[in-house]
Amino acid sequence: MNDQTVHPPQASVVLEATDVCKTYRLGRVDVPVLKNAGIEVREREWVAILGASGSGKSTLLHLLGGLDRPDPQSGPVRFRNKDVSKLRGGGMDRYRNRDVGFVFQFYHLLPELTVLENALLSTLVPRRPATALAPLLAAGLGMLAGAVGGWFFGPSVLPAADAMTEVRLWVLLLTWAVVGAAIGMALFQIFAVPTQAARIRGGEDAEATRRILTEFGLGERLRHRSTELSGGERQRTAIARALANDPKVLLADEPTGNLDAATGREILDLLKRRHEDGLTIVMVTHDPAVADYADRVVRLKDGQVIQEDA
Repeated sequence: MNDQTVHPPQASVVLEATDVCKTYRLGRVDVPVLKNAGIEVREREWVAILGASGSGKSTLLHLLGGLDRPDPQSGPVRFRNKDVSKLRGGGMDRYRNRDVGFVFQFYHLLPELTVLENALLSTLVPRRPATALAPLLAAGLGMLAGAVGGWFFGPSVLPAADAMTEVRLWVLLLTWAVVGAAIGMALFQIFAVPTQAARIRGGEDAEATRRILTEFGLGERLRHRSTELSGGERQRTAIARALANDPKVLLADEPTGNLDAATGREILDLLKRRHEDGLTIVMVTHDPAVADYADRVVRLKDGQVIQEDA
């Protein structure tokens, strides 16, 4: 364990899984990966899930983060006493975007984006349902305007020799409605793109993310693309992306697994500083030396928790 004081047991539980099961189907064979596994994570705690390859540790992390769902007969996954395994659609999207942050072994940065743009990705997701529906609203209004235009002006485009029939009228209305929807979407994009660009250049999210990247030693690399970064710089960018929305829990899956030993220690020290500032962390690893950074270690074997080291 690290030398940091372990948080008291009375700290509230923020994330827990109880008797969770997960089975994958490979061809005609059911492969059970998790078998009534359980874990409890308290506020401001750093928990390491330690196990060999194939023990189910990444699967457990994915269930905690809502990236996968447990079996129907499984126990629940709860975030602040809310069963997130039952969330659907927008509810699950909001949980994954706002309440938890993800760090993976292979970074998953977009090569065409800069460091700052990659780190800002999660903040560009609309936070209000009305905002998310704006493109559909623009298309709907365009369709309505097109249909009205087709009703009044559509017949004038027909050759004089063609009599207006009910079928021709409906074809005209549908055509004008589709054209109107396309124009509505085009106008929305014309206005939305500059707005997004302004948010990236100087919005509150951009300023906060710049501060994180500067803290991580990437202040001079904001306009560089991921292909121009070292492995450690890529992982620091990925961690900044995970923290951009100020999540309650950071979920890290082998965050040092693709790095050399020295760079890996730098990443762990970075996480340690964030943890000392109050961040709750759940980290998957197969390396006991990496797990030693955590306050507590949960050992997993063959899909079951076999030991918890306080």
